[in-house]
Amino acid sequence: MARSKRTLVIGAAFIALIVGCENDGGGIDSESPSHDTPGSRLTELGAISVADDPLTEAEGAVKILSEIRYKQSRLIAYVNGDSCGIVVTPKGGSKEKQMHLVSKWPAGGEGSDSYPAGPYNSASGAGGSKAWASMLCSKNAMVIEYSSGQDASPEQSRGQVAVMRVTDSPATSRIIIGDSGTRRQIEDRAEELGDLARTSPAP
Repeated sequence: MARSKRTLVIGAAFIALIVGCENDGGGIDSESPSHDTPGSRLTELGAISVADDPLTEAEGAVKILSEIRYKQSRLIAYVNGDSCGIVVTPKGGSKEKQMHLVSKWPAGGEGSDSYPAGPYNSASGAGGSKAWASMLCSKNAMVIEYSSGQDASPEQSRGQVAVMRVTDSPATSRIIIGDSGTRRQIEDRAEELGDLARTSPAP
């Protein structure tokens, strides 16, 4: 009888070990909550790879979060430590930087609350062919306005991004970078302002 009880205890422990291992392995995949949970920092979002990466020589822990391709250009949004950045290059394999904006996250008590997931610091600049961009940068989101000088409708968008068209400026698109919940909050706020129309769905 004692031998039978010991056998049952050993068998139960073995089954528990197997079940524990299966649960540990099954909870990890490419859509892990650590990469897309409400309030995720930009540094916690999943990265994408891009062809002809213009940031290969940049210093620091650069993580590319999105790429938006237009008719004649592409915009790459990235995070590097405590900074946000965008790079605009010609479409078609060139690494030439037509525009490059960088902004650090706001320090305590600084920045604006133009949108949810703030506060935000800002940066702006211009490139060739009437192109210009402005960028709001926080720990949790980026809100970018970009005009390529041509049609604002992107041909392709990839990554943690939603792209909206500014209704009173057809050549300008508003690009929202962040986790899916943060993007929805910012989109809702933008729609309350009444100046946006979606041009590409959030992934």
